[in-house]
Amino acid sequence: MAHLASEVMNDGKIETEHAINQAGDLDQTQRLLRQRELTLFYLQAKLKLMQIQDPKAELPLFLQWLKQHFPVPGLPEYCLVMCYPFTQECFIFHALAQPLAQSEVRLLQEQLLPRSVSVMQQDVPLLLGQHDCLPLFTGQNFAVWRVYLNYSAAQPVEAELLQQLDQALQSGFQERALQQERIQTILQQERRDFSADLHDSIAQIIGFLRLKSAQLNQQCKQQPGYAPLLEQTEELAAYTHYAYQQVRELITASRLTYQELDFFTALKKIIAEFEHQSSVAFELDNRVPQLKVSARQSVQLLYIIRESLSNVVRHAHANTAVISVKLNFTQQLHIQIADNGRGIQAGRKRPDSFGLEIMQERAERIGAVLSIRPNQPCGTCVELILDLNTGGE
Repeated sequence: MAHLASEVMNDGKIETEHAINQAGDLDQTQRLLRQRELTLFYLQAKLKLMQIQDPKAELPLFLQWLKQHFPVPGLPEYCLVMCYPFTQECFIFHALAQPLAQSEVRLLQEQLLPRSVSVMQQDVPLLLGQHDCLPLFTGQNFAVWRVYLNYSAAQPVEAELLQQLDQALQSGFQERALQQERIQTILQQERRDFSADLHDSIAQIIGFLRLKSAQLNQQCKQQPGYAPLLEQTEELAAYTHYAYQQVRELITASRLTYQELDFFTALKKIIAEFEHQSSVAFELDNRVPQLKVSARQSVQLLYIIRESLSNVVRHAHANTAVISVKLNFTQQLHIQIADNGRGIQAGRKRPDSFGLEIMQERAERIGAVLSIRPNQPCGTCVELILDLNTGGE
């Protein structure tokens, strides 16, 4: 009997140990599955960040996805803050049901903006009241911060998982920056090649035609027998000279890097160029801190402004010109170039009329409206209106 009892006890012990081992294997399997699920989620988050083209429009959607699909319940309320310290601008993106309180917005702006000048990526968070902040990425002129709102160490999500999420987002922003840098390098090389082709072929031919048409016009002026041809030769000389200038400006514009397609960066560069070439004093009145236009729109707008400034320098006999940029509440972009020159003379064909036609065509390409009218009390005003709601594409 004693022997039988011993066997029963041993069998029970073996069954218990087997059950414990099975439970341990099940726990380990669940942990592995959760880790794989988290790894896949972090990879998806990184890829989504890399694919973002328009942060203003797409980051709130990304944060909403993050909130809905994080594999572990209890993710702290999350926002991303993009700081531009040199323009003193701060954009806060979140997926909250209600807007942030103004006091919270001011706190984040006042504390994160100055720290973004010399911030270095590090693993030490910055505590602002109850908000946990960490710099995720520093770009050429901006910084991105991750902010956990009303964060507590007693949050249900393990700190290690939040650190892994931070690392995934850091990697996503870094890869996105590298990808944009590679695109810029490719576009810059393409523009250099295009500029060289223009210079070596079309510019040389048009330069020769400009010289010969000017000589022909001069001969017609000097010889009375050619007087009936004078009007045509003057027009031919004017157009070939204008065509040559346009090609030279195309060569200059084609050397702009993709980075300079940032509208205001390129605009300031164009204004500085004309200031250097003339005695006209140019003033930029910019009322739009952040302008979001497509690369196609930006190129056409800049060409129109360049042509307008060129006309001011060549034909207006002005000493001042003001370039104003405004955006009204209906998202209509207004650009004006107003000078104090001699203005448009009624009934007289302008020597830059061909250029005005090209300006009108460029405006139509992006759905903009171009108008030219007398400025008060003197001079000319060129106005360009682009509805950003339609995209102009």
